[in-house]
Amino acid sequence: MSIKLRDVKTKVIREKDGSYAIVCSALGVYTVGGTLDEARKNFEEALELHLSAVREKAIEAVAR
Repeated sequence: MSIKLRDVKTKVIREKDGSYAIVCSALGVYTVGGTLDEARKNFEEALELHLSAVREKAIEAVAR
């Protein structure tokens, strides 16, 4: 499953040191990167991992 950044509400923050943070408070996913592209890539990976864990927990709950 591929998640597109535009499908999730996020906030992009430019840090004082020039790096970027991307925040999705609703899902509790936060990430940073030296460039905006790096921060986006890191966010997509973090989001995939988060959703994978949520799916796994849901499958376990249904199996009980």
